[in-house]
Amino acid sequence: MRLHTLTSSTLALALIVTGPAAASATGLGAAEAPVDANAAKTGELTLLATTDVHGNVLNWDYFANKPYPEGEELGMSRASTLIKGVREDKGAESVLLVDNGDTIQGNPLAYYFAKQKPITTGGQTHPLAKTYNHLGYDAQVVGNHEFNYGLDLLSTYDDQVDFPLLGANVIDDADGQTHLDPYAMVDKQVDGQTITVGVLGVTTPGSRIWDNNNLSGKVHFDDPVETAQKYVPEMRQKGADVVVVLSHSGKDPKGQSWDPDELQENVSTSVAKVPGVDVLVAGHTHQNEPSQVVSRDDGSQVLITQPNYWARSVSEVGLPINLDTHHVDWGETEPHAEALATQGDIAEDQEIKDLVDEQHRTTIDYVNTKIGSVTETLSAKTSYYEDTAILDFISHVQTETVQEGLEGTDYDDLPVISQASPFSRTAEFPAGDITIRDVAGLYVYDNTLAGVEINGAQLRDYLEYSARYFKQTEEGAEFDPVDGTNAIDDASDAPIPDYNYDALAGIDYDINVSKPTGERIENLKQADGSEIGDGDRFILAINNYRQSGGGGYPVNGLNEVYNEQVEVRQALIDWAEEKQIVDPADFFDANWQVVTSSRAPGGGDDDESDASGSSDASGSGSAGSSDADDNAGEATAEDDGSTNGASDSDASDGNADGGEADDSATGASGDADDASTGAGGRADLPRTGTELATSIGIAAAIIALGTALVLFTRRRRS
Repeated sequence: MRLHTLTSSTLALALIVTGPAAASATGLGAAEAPVDANAAKTGELTLLATTDVHGNVLNWDYFANKPYPEGEELGMSRASTLIKGVREDKGAESVLLVDNGDTIQGNPLAYYFAKQKPITTGGQTHPLAKTYNHLGYDAQVVGNHEFNYGLDLLSTYDDQVDFPLLGANVIDDADGQTHLDPYAMVDKQVDGQTITVGVLGVTTPGSRIWDNNNLSGKVHFDDPVETAQKYVPEMRQKGADVVVVLSHSGKDPKGQSWDPDELQENVSTSVAKVPGVDVLVAGHTHQNEPSQVVSRDDGSQVLITQPNYWARSVSEVGLPINLDTHHVDWGETEPHAEALATQGDIAEDQEIKDLVDEQHRTTIDYVNTKIGSVTETLSAKTSYYEDTAILDFISHVQTETVQEGLEGTDYDDLPVISQASPFSRTAEFPAGDITIRDVAGLYVYDNTLAGVEINGAQLRDYLEYSARYFKQTEEGAEFDPVDGTNAIDDASDAPIPDYNYDALAGIDYDINVSKPTGERIENLKQADGSEIGDGDRFILAINNYRQSGGGGYPVNGLNEVYNEQVEVRQALIDWAEEKQIVDPADFFDANWQVVTSSRAPGGGDDDESDASGSSDASGSGSAGSSDADDNAGEATAEDDGSTNGASDSDASDGNADGGEADDSATGASGDADDASTGAGGRADLPRTGTELATSIGIAAAIIALGTALVLFTRRRRS
């Protein structure tokens, strides 16, 4: 408090000496400080913000075919009730409503009107455009997921909304001009006076990687901080009394230094520090961080607010406006934002429900379409630490698709292997009928499939990078999947999400988590059991997010040999429809495992029992896979792919909650259990009286030695 008072006093003195010009330079928005008892009159401008809505208009889980459970409610229909309440309380003319991007992608409702009945040709208005128009949004910035369906669909959405769609750092390749409006000047009324708000929109440059296929040769991205440095003074010069930045980017990671040459993914903190910014809305990483105050080098302060994703909250900021200067003047008040949560006793706005009812019902009918049947229940619950049939289903379809695409080419004699990631821990194919929503719940992203050439050395590097996901475990200890996964990424200083872990099919390997990162892949072999050499060649079936470097994987320079823009999710649906029967016997191969001790090549009896942790964990998930921890590390981010992602999360990001028991795990772990105990399951037990006596004698000697050491230690201490 003393520091704050000192800063305020210093500022007041500077204003007296240098006048209004100094006030503008502080970025606090106070043009003059009162120098006598007649304090300037203030009014309040209210900012309401959402971010990372990802198609969630209603409180409806299309994957579960029911509303979200009590305490986990979400959606714009609930946010609408809160927004209307604030407008009624504060006066609609003094409320600024903005959205921070990742709006038109992320759930089956958004997907249907992008791919099944696209708004570009179907004559429909996007359900999110309907919703946002009805609520009277003032501005929105594009998130990375706005580019997932290409620029044509984005352009159609832009035409359909009644407010500016911003993207100041999205630049056309052809002429170097901004592809979207860089900012908007919005007039609001505060105590009868017109306050002009400059709203700047910047987005994460990561889209150039994640959506390279959609954007290459069309648009590129400038650094968000340099973009803000360019446009904030311009907005001020053009009459902006207040400056709000919509930044679809996470806060700067711990230890990161802003470097414009690197086009970093998350730089919202650095953007906020640009002089002249009053409030910044952050997003992309799917974090719920409603209020943070950041200080600039000159002592001025700026507020950062990040609402919760999927319309789980609306951020509310009351901005005190000096009615003499029209600038933000916090005075002695600490800048602060409130999170208006959509959970609990918040009614869904019936007007919003009615607005999208037909599109909602159409989506429900689509996702509940039967496409085949499954011979036994397949669950993704343990896919983040053990090989499961449901993840192998993804890789099997990807492998077949790429193999068929390469027939008759120079690459059709190379083995095709595949990567797949555990996007969701709750995904399940129930025994019996399987529907589109079952597949959509397993593969939650709108990725397309590619094939790249990779050699043995590159393959090992790829697997080592993936294995960073696991925390280092004591050699020989039992592996605990709850505490042993989602290791901290040094670059982002955040846990590695599940969707940034890849399991590969078509080769065999161990992940020895007792070893440091970079030294964990052991017994790397071809499917026929032969060792993989550095020069051996493969084709890797890979989704476009990973192919473009999503998650930081070492894929730069890998030659693309297949890309027919096949949607992975649709390929899974088509395969099930064609085969009609999904039977894990057709595709499941337990080809990788997590171990805490090295196994000798060939898996001899002497050391196979050292594959501890993998066997117990894969058999039942008992090593800590409790429901309470099922959410750990799942997508918050990106999809991006945000990360989440986070976050890009955006990722986008693979968001999922807890799951049911994995019925497939029992069958999947049988081979691992046998291997860990040797032939017959008892190879490591003494089988004769002599062996038994010898074992007892050795054990007694060890106990005696331990007792002597304890006594010796106690005597030394005394």
